[in-house]
Amino acid sequence: MQYADPGEGIASTLKLNSHDYAVALTVLYPTYIAFEIPSNLLIKRVGAGIWIPGLVTMWGIVATLQGLVQSKYGLYINRIFLGLTEAGVLPGIAVYLTFFYKPRELQFRQAIFFTGASLSGAFSGLLATAIRKMDGMQGQEGWRWVFYLEGIFTVLAGVCCFFLLPSTIEKCWVLNPTEKRLMTERLNITRHIFRERPELKDKVETTYSEYYHSKEFDYSELWRQEIKRTFLDPAIWLICVSGFCIALVVYSIAYFAPTVVQEINTYSPVRSMLMSCPPFAVAFVYSVAIAVVSDLFQLRILTALPGQALSLIGYVVMYACKDPMTRYGGLIMATAGAYSVPPALFSWIANNSSGHYKRATGLATLIIFTNSGGLLSSWLFPAEEAKTRYKRGTLVILSLQALGVLVAILIEAYYLYERRMRAIGKRDHRVLKRRGQHNWTDDEIRAYLGDSHPEYQLEL
Repeated sequence: MQYADPGEGIASTLKLNSHDYAVALTVLYPTYIAFEIPSNLLIKRVGAGIWIPGLVTMWGIVATLQGLVQSKYGLYINRIFLGLTEAGVLPGIAVYLTFFYKPRELQFRQAIFFTGASLSGAFSGLLATAIRKMDGMQGQEGWRWVFYLEGIFTVLAGVCCFFLLPSTIEKCWVLNPTEKRLMTERLNITRHIFRERPELKDKVETTYSEYYHSKEFDYSELWRQEIKRTFLDPAIWLICVSGFCIALVVYSIAYFAPTVVQEINTYSPVRSMLMSCPPFAVAFVYSVAIAVVSDLFQLRILTALPGQALSLIGYVVMYACKDPMTRYGGLIMATAGAYSVPPALFSWIANNSSGHYKRATGLATLIIFTNSGGLLSSWLFPAEEAKTRYKRGTLVILSLQALGVLVAILIEAYYLYERRMRAIGKRDHRVLKRRGQHNWTDDEIRAYLGDSHPEYQLEL
């Protein structure tokens, strides 16, 4: 909505004050947050090749209709439905990528998607500036044309995806049967590796010398256990807190970037929009490069910790320095650091979650927390505080970024501790309990415990 020019466009036409505009930003999030987990749980049942294009198409239709609103209340209603249709897209694509790529390949793809979207967003601002030149055409304000044209383009993209986006490897129309089989096998080999520990096997055989197969295990009910494991996993909650902290920076850049850019001698709107593009371009290059390194070593901490720290330093520079170009450098640092972290968090959850429904629920929960950061940012930067460089909002961001650095360290410490506990047999009771209570097979116990199984290899 920022590209519709709140200062001279939509805010002026609909007579929105700063409070009304903040409400318009806020009402998007309740439906957005509420629908994310249900959407991700449906994606496999409906089929990603139908569900994601359907959401994108409906999102485009609602965005197009935003150009027809005549009052602030109409805008509020439209934004509520926009949140409903947009909610499943980001978590859906995040889990969709896990259908095709190995853990060692995942963050690179997540980075291209996430930061590529931000890069296109930067240039869409330039496009919106050009579209607003259509002001008065057919009796429509320029900001309405922004919603019409960008919404119609989104609808067309969604319709095309119905024909281009395969739901699974088996339905990928560009692959022959041999290639489909090889892709499936490479995923099965590399995902959810359980490294057998002979001492655990000996302990089970010693404790339960006689084995009689039980018929109690029901694979059809496994999805409930996977969802339950999501909300009982401490690492998921730590990663979600980290996501909330970094998301606040991502969303707040939309408020800071215009202020920083305007301090540089840019006398035309087009040049100002062009100056807004380099931070996102640098963020794209940095995020993709650090993702390659993280994938190579399978260490997500190599992205999460430096990214949080870099965004923190960037905000300190933006707030503390007065020189416009120095502040612009701080903006580039903050943007690069902030946009590099979410792909690492997506990959951390995806690679350390055994079972589709835990992976889908975990990713959706993470994005709920990141959207909560967007909700908070809607109220941290009122227009009347621009002259003070948004002191209140900046202090909140700096505090949460410091927390984000600490949480990144805690996530790594937790995974190191958990790996150590599993290596010395402190988690073997989980297997012994299921064998004693239900007499399940090794494969059934692994399916039930998933990534909490003592032989499951957690990624750092």
